[in-house]
Amino acid sequence: MIRVIIIEDEFSPRQMLREKLEQHFPDIEIITECESAEDALIEILRLRPDLIFLDIQMTGKSGLWLADELIRMEGETFMPPDVIFTTGYTYPEYLLKAFELAAIDYLVKPISISNLEKAVARYRERAGTPTGLQNLMSAIQEEKLLKFKSYNGLFLLRPTDIAYVEANREYARIFFPSGAKEDVFERLGEIEKKLPPETFTRAGKSIIINRNFIHKITDKMLYLATPSTTYKVEISKEAMRQLKEKL
Repeated sequence: MIRVIIIEDEFSPRQMLREKLEQHFPDIEIITECESAEDALIEILRLRPDLIFLDIQMTGKSGLWLADELIRMEGETFMPPDVIFTTGYTYPEYLLKAFELAAIDYLVKPISISNLEKAVARYRERAGTPTGLQNLMSAIQEEKLLKFKSYNGLFLLRPTDIAYVEANREYARIFFPSGAKEDVFERLGEIEKKLPPETFTRAGKSIIINRNFIHKITDKMLYLATPSTTYKVEISKEAMRQLKEKL
C-alpha cells in the first residue's frame, strides 16, 4: 500500500481529492488529512507517509515552506516523502520548470482523473529512488530563484521580479514591476545579501533598487519605470549623490 497524507486548507478540494483517490486507486491508503502546513509537518514526522499531496498556497504557512522544512530535517533518521503539489493557480514558468527539473509533479485544481493517474504512475516509477523533493531547492537555485519569508510562508522570485525594496519598520516591503507589493519578514540587510550586486544597489539606508528599472533621477526624486507602472521613490540628497556616483 502507498501511505498518503493530503495537505489542503480548503474542505471541498480536499474532499474531492480524497474521493478520487479512494475510488480509482485501491493501493493508496489515506492515513490522514491536514489543513495547515504546521499540522502537516507534525503528522509527517509522526506517521512517515510514502507520498503527500501538498497544496502550494494555503492560509498561514505555504506548501513551499513545508517542503523547505522537510528538506532541512533530512538525515539518517528521516527521509522526506515524495510529494505531488496541488495548486489553484497557474504559477510562472520558471517555478514550474524548477519542479520539473526536480522530478516534482504538480496538479492544477480542479484535478482531473487522467492527470491524477499520470502523477501517481510517475510516483510508482520513482518508488525506491531518491525523492524529487531532495532536488527541489537545488533546482530552484539553478533557476536563480530567491527565497523570501512572508506572511504566507515562503515564496520565490527572480531578480527581475523585483523593482525595489524598502525598509518597513523591522522588516521590508518588496515592490514588483506589476505595481503589486509584498511584505517580507526579513530585515533590509538580510535581503541585500541575497540580491545580485551587479543588478541591485542601495539608495540610502532604507531603499534597495533594481538598476535596470531606473528611468530618471532628479535632485529630489528617483523614477523607476517598468512595463506596467512607474514608481516615484523619494530619497535624501546625500543618498541621491551617492547613487549618481555608483551609476
